[in-house]
Amino acid sequence: MINQDNFSLDDINQPINQAPSTVRAIIEEVLKLERERLYNNNSRSINDDILRIIKNNIQ
Repeated sequence: MINQDNFSLDDINQPINQAPSTVRAIIEEVLKLERERLYNNNSRSINDDILRIIKNNIQ
């Protein structure tokens, strides 16, 4: 069991907040995609979508 007194949401988000803008953009788009998939109960593979997001942000 995790002791919640030892960390905060700021601690959890720190690596994301300190990441380069390209990495943050990738993370934000993947999280948005995940939310949409959960909302729509989409069981299709997500790997191709994540790969597309990464390629679009790196180019």
